[in-house]
Amino acid sequence: MKKTVLTFGLISGALSSLMMVATVPFAHRIGFNKALIVGYTTIVLSFLLVFFGIRSYRDNASNGQITFTKAFAVGISITLTSWTTTALIRSRSSRPRARVLQPSRCKFSN
Repeated sequence: MKKTVLTFGLISGALSSLMMVATVPFAHRIGFNKALIVGYTTIVLSFLLVFFGIRSYRDNASNGQITFTKAFAVGISITLTSWTTTALIRSRSSRPRARVLQPSRCKFSN
């Protein structure tokens, strides 16, 4: 189970993060409606990887049969792995940078 969860969870998380990093700088150029389409397409692709992960586990590790509880556990595990990967990549790619205040731009009230 661990191999299936890690494989599909990391792929799903990397896909989500890659699409975010690739589209955010161009969001103002493509417009709101097209950005929505790209965003929802990314979500659907990530959820499809959960489905394919459960199916892969059923076919390879479970001899073609799987209970609802086991499928649910595999799906939640893939989702949590994807979420963690996405959170880590996004936090690394969007770190706030230190801003230096320039005295000429500061306005002091008397």
